[in-house]
Amino acid sequence: MVTYSFIRRDYDLVSYAKRRFARIMPAYAATILFCILIGWMVTSLSTIDFFSSKQTFNYFLANITMLNWLEPELPNTFQNNLWPQMDGSLWAMKQEVLFYIFVPFFFYFVNKTGKKWICLPLLILCITIYPFVNDQTRYFTYFIGGMSLMLYFDLFNQYFIYLFILSVIALIGGILDTLAFPIILVGIAYHCKPFNFIRKFDNITYGLFLYHFPIIQLLIHYGVAEYNLILCFILTVIATSILATLSWFYIEKPLMNKCA
Repeated sequence: MVTYSFIRRDYDLVSYAKRRFARIMPAYAATILFCILIGWMVTSLSTIDFFSSKQTFNYFLANITMLNWLEPELPNTFQNNLWPQMDGSLWAMKQEVLFYIFVPFFFYFVNKTGKKWICLPLLILCITIYPFVNDQTRYFTYFIGGMSLMLYFDLFNQYFIYLFILSVIALIGGILDTLAFPIILVGIAYHCKPFNFIRKFDNITYGLFLYHFPIIQLLIHYGVAEYNLILCFILTVIATSILATLSWFYIEKPLMNKCA
């Protein structure tokens, strides 16, 4: 989808940058502020001590710049939880931004040479190194697999059935994950009619990703998970869905429409 966002606008770098920024950063910043609000609610420190703490400042600075690992916690917050991090999901955001940056550089090179097949050696390299790299690097190999599909999307659609069957077999056999997984995922998204109705609804998935972790942490903190895991799950789904919906309608969608 990142690749599609770039190529559908005729490789307009300025438009691409504005739309990508509007898509992720405002909602992301709102999540950081939400986490600080939760931290203030549950911390054992006084309000003055909490907001004047160097750790609070470091948390905001590290997370707003997506250097989350530098300070994932707030002072005296969730210390009795298994993991005291405020939002353990945010580590993936730096990966997302790196993908955003990679796309225009890659397509500039493709346009300069006029040879889109250049992605194929890169794909082969990703397939080769996949068994030997860590999980974070593997996410990049999946991204290259998906980007390659977008470059050859017409061929993908033409031979979808055969590619899908082969990909399922490959994934079951634990081979060619870099290409097989994107083929299955994109194939279901574009060719599985029973799932087409999902496109009619507003896209709150980003909000679900951003808010689920701090909500779970809050429920664990108040003992809901220990009391009843099913209740904890239900409350997590409800609360996260509400926050994600509010984020979509009041932050994400309005700003994306301005950049459309």
